[in-house]
Amino acid sequence: MGLFDFLNSPRHFVAREKLLHLRAAYEMKLAAARSGEQLLMTEPEIDNSGHDFVASINYDLLYVQNKSTLSGANVNAWNVHPKLLQVPYGDRDISPQIDHSPIGGIDGAMGGVLLHEIDSEAAQQDKLKISYFYFDIFFAAAVQSGLWVSPNFCREKARSIMEKIAHGERGDRISLPKQAMLPIRSPAALVAFRFHLPWPSNWISLGRLSNEQPEVIKNHWRSEIGQWVTQQ
Repeated sequence: MGLFDFLNSPRHFVAREKLLHLRAAYEMKLAAARSGEQLLMTEPEIDNSGHDFVASINYDLLYVQNKSTLSGANVNAWNVHPKLLQVPYGDRDISPQIDHSPIGGIDGAMGGVLLHEIDSEAAQQDKLKISYFYFDIFFAAAVQSGLWVSPNFCREKARSIMEKIAHGERGDRISLPKQAMLPIRSPAALVAFRFHLPWPSNWISLGRLSNEQPEVIKNHWRSEIGQWVTQQ
């Protein structure tokens, strides 16, 4: 059995998830270490809250759900907990809005989804090559407002997903398509976006920005995020 067979076998799906998680964890921890910080990771005792791990640096936390697929596998969407993506009540002032109402409730996690896409051709040659994609409510807000333009994720689709997240209750699931995710160079992008390393990030502030902002502000934000994007 070669690497492709191992990664494609249902028998090894749990091992595959662990392998991919450890690879991403290494890149995130290394990115934090290069800025002189320790990034810690914990996993839930019971898998019932829609996240696979919590990354933390000092007192900052990020809840993350891992998803994975093989390229060419014809899997283009995944079910996720809307509560994972909602903004909690205590952070409502920075929450994106739908119809002037913050997207969140009492117990939202303000987390994200990290997709690991395995290159099937490379795996058939016993090489592990992974492409990464990331989604959270702040990216959806950037697309919906026109701050970020994606060829496959239009403003109307972004608003539709934001509405589903906003109306989601505990125990619900929403379908999150791959086209709604931002293609990133590395999981280290999460450290940059959400933990402000190696320098302060404007990622979360985009929840309150709009396409009517001065062009200099929009260009600054796009430049900051664009360095982590693999394709437009």
